Amino acid sequence: MDKDREFWVFGYGSLCWNPGFEFKDSMVGYVQGFSRKFWQGNIAHRGTKEKGFVWGKAFQLPDETAFKYLEMREVYMGGYEVHKVNVRTDDGLRTVNATVYVATPDNGQWLGQAPVDELAAQVATCSGPAGHNAEYVIRLAQWERQHAPQHRVDDELKALERLVLERLVANGVRPDDVLSNHRPSFSSMVPEKKLRCLNI
Repeated sequence: MDKDREFWVFGYGSLCWNPGFEFKDSMVGYVQGFSRKFWQGNIAHRGTKEKGFVWGKAFQLPDETAFKYLEMREVYMGGYEVHKVNVRTDDGLRTVNATVYVATPDNGQWLGQAPVDELAAQVATCSGPAGHNAEYVIRLAQWERQHAPQHRVDDELKALERLVLERLVANGVRPDDVLSNHRPSFSSMVPEKKLRCLNI
């Protein structure tokens, strides 16, 4: 990596609330020309290049180690493409150019488009080594409510969260149990400038 340049990565899913490497700086912001979709098999939320806004968090990486980690996690294990995007803060005072990982139909874990009620049914009943998919949806929706402007909240994510919560209750599963029954996030043990990850 060029030591004179800044290297940023933009996360719009679990990197927002549970990433996994050290970083020098971070900012909440959005990218244009993309929308978050739920069409990837192994993780609930993924992006496709469509007109829209996606809120997330950009991280300035300290060295090449973090990029290698993300390349393994997102490209080799996840089947994502690498894109460069401008991430902007809501007030427009800051913009950074960042790498973002985008799912495509060309990878083996791509499930394709589905109505939100079908997605909710799948999310509410599926889990994997990283935990329950419902946890992923709920925590991402909570993060977005806390950090994105109200007029920019992802309507599909909001609807999916509502339906997932309804299905959990209908299946006799308490949402709090899904959130507490996951791998440790180490939030209380890790300094603020550390990212945290799930073992996916």
